[in-house]
Amino acid sequence: MTRLRHQVAALLTIHAGLLCAAGAHAGSWQNSAPFGATLKGDLYTPTTPAASPAILVVIHMCTGHSSTVHGWFDSFADQHGFYLIAPDAGKQCFDSSASRDGDKAAIVKMVDYVVTNKNADKSRVFAAGMSSGGCMTNTLLAIYPDVFVGGSAMPGFPAGGWPANDTTCTKCGSTPPSTDGKYWGDIARKAFAWNGSYPCSQQWVGGGDEYNFNGWLPAVAAQFQNLGSLGAASTGTGAPSGWTRSVYKDNAGNVRLETNLGPASQKHDLENLGATLYGNVVTFLGLDKTTGACGLAPTGSGGASSSGGSGGTSSIGGASNLGGSLNSGGTPSGNGGAASIAGANSSLAGSSAAGAPSAGDSAGTSSGLAGSSPLDQAGGPASAGAPSSSAGSTSNGGSGSDSGGCSLSSARHSTSGRSASLLAMGVAALFVRRRARR
Repeated sequence: MTRLRHQVAALLTIHAGLLCAAGAHAGSWQNSAPFGATLKGDLYTPTTPAASPAILVVIHMCTGHSSTVHGWFDSFADQHGFYLIAPDAGKQCFDSSASRDGDKAAIVKMVDYVVTNKNADKSRVFAAGMSSGGCMTNTLLAIYPDVFVGGSAMPGFPAGGWPANDTTCTKCGSTPPSTDGKYWGDIARKAFAWNGSYPCSQQWVGGGDEYNFNGWLPAVAAQFQNLGSLGAASTGTGAPSGWTRSVYKDNAGNVRLETNLGPASQKHDLENLGATLYGNVVTFLGLDKTTGACGLAPTGSGGASSSGGSGGTSSIGGASNLGGSLNSGGTPSGNGGAASIAGANSSLAGSSAAGAPSAGDSAGTSSGLAGSSPLDQAGGPASAGAPSSSAGSTSNGGSGSDSGGCSLSSARHSTSGRSASLLAMGVAALFVRRRARR
């Protein structure tokens, strides 16, 4: 009987290993995806795309590459089922000037590809970028309000602050020519006349930014305040420790602009904030919901997803209920439940919601170049080898992690079902063999 128990234990160990292998699956990057645009770019497909997935365009800084942003939002994309697009400037910096052509048009082409080929929700397209990528983010929001519904610059200039055909950030270290909202609003309206609602905007900049992006923050805020006809700034809550948050609301009381100014010790490079920053971006934009953007429910004018309803309760992959209000500190419900193995009186511990796959999921995924500038005068690519975030830390859209790091998926991977069947057959064969010996 002792030998039989050892054999059953061995089979259970093998089965647990198969479950771990199946549950560890994460999304993946496709380098140089076939966007058909004048810029190259990468596409991240999450573990389980949502029924009508959102899109987040993630834009690198000067001297960076599309691979630089790999790892910034990967775990959040897996958790909430949205796609990531990472354009590559192919030069030192993006041309983020206020026009609907060149690099800007190429990025929109990438968005069109994902909407057409991946069933993505064209009413939930967002952008987020650092430095040159932040300037591009603000330009896309101001010049393409018919495409983008929200974005986060970490940090950026206002649309029109970046000169045409500039690929070296000639304005870095300068001061804005004006902080008047109408001045900057008119630049955007001249580039593209728009009568609809402008996207929501989130701004991040260190108080000790060595390129004076903090000096440009008033101009950025004035532009989006003017474009959105927003009220005066008021104090916001929930900012990271040491940061000052201000919010600007529309006539209905909705926050449409948020600025975050860091302490004097915070330099230009914000990658050192890691998951705290990225989690705040996801929450502000509403990427942790199944519908709507920036706290607003869809109006029905776009291709908004109907799954989950306006309440924002997201059931990704039919497994984990993510609750629609997962902030950077939230913990989604896990898969729970003990898994009974083919009628045998042994169960694999299924209460697997030990880990909180929120902002902490990305911990260790940023390059950790604290204090290093993405505008490195030495010309070296900033965090060129940024690792993928999906290794071991991703919440795979409905898989909770137990304390041992083994993810037990509920129904996504057919491997789990097959291994359970094989295990059941093995256990049955052992009992038959035992009885035959008797």
